[in-house]
Amino acid sequence: MNILNTWQFNLVGYLICIVLFFQFYKLAVRHAIKDGAATILLQAIAGISVLVLSPFLAFKFPTDIKFYLLLIGACIFYALNDRLQTTARKHLEVSVFSIINQLSNVFLIVIGILVFRETLAIHKILGAALILCGNALLFYKKQRFELNRYSILAIVATAAFATAISIDIGISKQFNLPFYIMLTLIIPALFVMLAERIQLREVVAEYLSDAKNYYLATGISWGLVIFFSLRAYQLGEVTTVVPLQATAVLLNVVVAFVLLKERDNLGKKLLATFLVIAGIYATVLL
Repeated sequence: MNILNTWQFNLVGYLICIVLFFQFYKLAVRHAIKDGAATILLQAIAGISVLVLSPFLAFKFPTDIKFYLLLIGACIFYALNDRLQTTARKHLEVSVFSIINQLSNVFLIVIGILVFRETLAIHKILGAALILCGNALLFYKKQRFELNRYSILAIVATAAFATAISIDIGISKQFNLPFYIMLTLIIPALFVMLAERIQLREVVAEYLSDAKNYYLATGISWGLVIFFSLRAYQLGEVTTVVPLQATAVLLNVVVAFVLLKERDNLGKKLLATFLVIAGIYATVLL
């Protein structure tokens, strides 16, 4: 068996790249001149670099126009997620954003029940409750909940991401995978550019800043994160892959503690992390 075509290899690739992605994203945008331009730069680097993997997978494209229409619809929400997460990541700790990001699982459960009429199963309710409890713990300070505007932006971004995922479920199988990933990055980049009227020179200015290497590392790891994640899902069982991918939350909290010196409220962050991971396990395994 070719090890490259196993879910285990792709899972490990995902975990390595998701940690690099989260840490370098913070370093790349913490002094960004213009958040929108920074977002476009990262999307472009990710979209272009992932195409290197295209020759290793079959070239195929759907003939039914509905797949392209769904893709465009999903890209609108991907654009919203990508843009909002840049500003949120710029002002939030990596560990905090990593935990908030898992709220996408709660939104997916809600969308599944309300839109796709999925069964309201007890294990899904339990899982969502644990994830919400983990996030609530994160924001409980001095006997009250404190949510700043950047935390709210992060939550809205996760909701947009969950909506996008719900729209384009199964579309990636219709395309050459790296080419599909490129589309889900470049099309949203164009949407952001048009919506904020960002000039190409502003994107170039971000690239030529002192954070150039961080932008490159973030963009390349971003494309690989999506690739390895989708490949793991394609090659393995969802009930196996999802819980193992959830360990990325803990890895990011620990790495941010060591490398970025995010040492405030470590005990609370770890407890919130374990609640979130337990919630993800509950939604899939129970």
